[in-house]
Amino acid sequence: MKKITFYIFAVFFILLFSCATAPVTTPAENRSSALSFADTAEKVLPANIHIRIVNKKTHITPEGWDYLFNPFSPTPGNVFEERRDFFSEGLGAGVIIKQSGNRFYAVTNRHVISDADSISVKFHDGEVTEAVLLGFDERKDIAIIYFDSNNKSLRVIGKGNSDLLRVGDWVLAVGSPFGFHSSVTAGIVSALGRRNNANDNISDFIQTDASINTGNSGGALVNINGELVGINSWITTTTGGNMGLGFAIPVNNIKKSIDDIIAYGEVRYGWIGVIAGELPEFEKRIFQADNAKGVMIFQTIPNGPAYLNGLLPGDFLLNISGVEVPTVDSLLFTVGESRVGSSGNFALIRDGKLMNKEVTFGLRQRNNDLMLQGNIYWPGINVITIDREHIRLSNFDSGVIITLIEAGAVFENFMPGDIITEINGVPILNSRDFFREINKNKNLNVIKYFRDGRSYIEEVRYN
Repeated sequence: MKKITFYIFAVFFILLFSCATAPVTTPAENRSSALSFADTAEKVLPANIHIRIVNKKTHITPEGWDYLFNPFSPTPGNVFEERRDFFSEGLGAGVIIKQSGNRFYAVTNRHVISDADSISVKFHDGEVTEAVLLGFDERKDIAIIYFDSNNKSLRVIGKGNSDLLRVGDWVLAVGSPFGFHSSVTAGIVSALGRRNNANDNISDFIQTDASINTGNSGGALVNINGELVGINSWITTTTGGNMGLGFAIPVNNIKKSIDDIIAYGEVRYGWIGVIAGELPEFEKRIFQADNAKGVMIFQTIPNGPAYLNGLLPGDFLLNISGVEVPTVDSLLFTVGESRVGSSGNFALIRDGKLMNKEVTFGLRQRNNDLMLQGNIYWPGINVITIDREHIRLSNFDSGVIITLIEAGAVFENFMPGDIITEINGVPILNSRDFFREINKNKNLNVIKYFRDGRSYIEEVRYN
């Protein structure tokens, strides 16, 4: 009985001592807990800005008539003309990425400030000031704005390394969803390298389930250290609201664009003047590039950097200065990030042989400028091999079929579906034969082809 009493007393004493000496966690101490993102939010919010843009449109109507039911067509100089100004507003977010004296530079999405007549920004503490558009990168959907301020609470966000992100990492999305500025939501990295080729943009997005809504565009995506790893860009939704499918531009993909815009007011993309694509596996085998990662050069622009430095249609490109280019997006990014005037070593397979070509990068013009130039492409057509296993056509066991014709093609008299069987008297059994023969003599090629079951002969001159 005495032993039982002793044990009960001992246990009671231990519990009493433990309760008396256990530390009490205060709210202030709990702020640094791994279960809270408060420290991260406090670090990031002073770099966050709320963006408000205003678009102005002027409509001209005859005076005295209701605009919607006006029976007349107003003409310039009409004495009864009435001008009406219509204003529309847009909201978005941005993040401060550089400070020079009292001037601050912030990055946002291009689509946030598109066609803005005026831009104003609100800081985390509520102060509002006017901002100016410095420049933009339409291919990556980013823009740089700047404003002057003596506000001591503003901070420049630290840049992280988006290449180190892993699926499952915690991230925070900062922005102004539906106008509620300085909002922070948490989630994880759901996927990396997501693609979206809308508007010819360069595709490589971070997917996250952190809540992103209208107004979050242009805001920061940060890691748990409060470092910028992405710019919130778009969502996939069927309702207009968040469904856990948000996408951000990796910060590593826009560092050069940011530096170029601040330095020159525009992005100076590297350019080589080719059209490239990815090959199906059976075509890779034909070019003796099976199991290789790379892209095929289908077209070159005369007097472009690729053409002048010896790249040819039919070259299977493996890497540029050791950087693999397994997709068209990776080729666009690697070439685009190269400094204009610098050179790269292009490793490629040509007619089954591995070789290297040194190419000097040119300056890429904007999309509209490129279109106005009316570039001529050599050869201007894409072809694919006809064979019994993959591409079957009645009456043809070999040859190539034209799948695409570019605007400005040298082979402009051909049509998709035409079957080429002979060039300069040489039988064309596959796409490798096609590229080999057209590159031998660009001044004149005599092409035998079939269209709707009938054979034709066409002379193609390069000049």
